[in-house]
Amino acid sequence: ISHSADFFMIYITGDVHDSINGSWEQRKTGYCDDLDSAIKFLEILKKNKIKSTLFLNGSLIDKYPEKIKKMSNYDVELGGHTYENFGKMSLLKNYYNRKIFGCVYGSASYQKKDIFATKKAFSGVGLRMKSWRTHAFSSNKETFRLLEGYGVKFVSDLLGQNMPFEKNGLIHMPINIPVDQNTISYGKLCPENRDPFASCVKGRISPKEWFEVLKKRVAENEKRKIPSIILIHPMTMGFLDNFKLFEEIAKFISKYQSGKISDFRF
Repeated sequence: ISHSADFFMIYITGDVHDSINGSWEQRKTGYCDDLDSAIKFLEILKKNKIKSTLFLNGSLIDKYPEKIKKMSNYDVELGGHTYENFGKMSLLKNYYNRKIFGCVYGSASYQKKDIFATKKAFSGVGLRMKSWRTHAFSSNKETFRLLEGYGVKFVSDLLGQNMPFEKNGLIHMPINIPVDQNTISYGKLCPENRDPFASCVKGRISPKEWFEVLKKRVAENEKRKIPSIILIHPMTMGFLDNFKLFEEIAKFISKYQSGKISDFRF
């Protein structure tokens, strides 16, 4: 099933990581990766008859192929999310990559190896990697060129723009609803912050307030016939309140038509 741009849809997406150095959410929940929280996330969506797209590290697929295959029991598309979150990333390497290459993802040669390894992991369990989101949204022009060359059709790692658009063989699906982690998880509580796409260093708002912003944004997008593309991290929802807020979000979203990222058509 495909959905045209003039038909209002909600696209729920989530990022699912292998172990991330320093991830306080993984430490607090006791999980070494995000898979357990992703399964709970999918169970809630299934109960509410909501389609979704999860972007996975390739290393997770290589480590847990049977768990990944079980995800086919849900109405979910699986997309790439780098192989292992850039590997071991020091502050110095982070700075160097940003300075020299314009993004944390690094050189074109590194990106090529990483995208290939991720695609290979997908192929190993019989999956085609049609969609992609770079970890930390850290793509550049080389990333998009390489993804197109490896057969990826949909990319969703731009923030704050409105309409999906096509460029150089890729359909970009910008995240146009404030991201949960950036808005409610990191930084000190700062109620005066009302910029929905502010950096986490500017402070956060309460989860309930973020949910109200989400609902208002979805309603605005519906009026303007702009598809709502939402990123909600399963691990964040688990850590926050054991998915209680996400249960409310799912009930709200169930009132709308939902789709997978690769369902979109102009």
